Amino acid sequence: MNLYDTKSIICHKCKFVIGEIDFDAEVILPLCGKCANPMPEGDKILYTASYFKNNPPLKKAMIVQAP
Repeated sequence: MNLYDTKSIICHKCKFVIGEIDFDAEVILPLCGKCANPMPEGDKILYTASYFKNNPPLKKAMIVQAP
């Protein structure tokens, strides 16, 4: 295999070059790591999403005020 038997794979969304594959291979809508995983580890939105999933906000009827 030489240089001309491969083609570059480019992310469908951000146009980042992902890598190279055989020229005769077919890839439909390739995505890079950032585009494929919109909520990466260490992102605070994961904590927020899981917090509200496990602790739904209280409704006004459920809030009891002390007299």
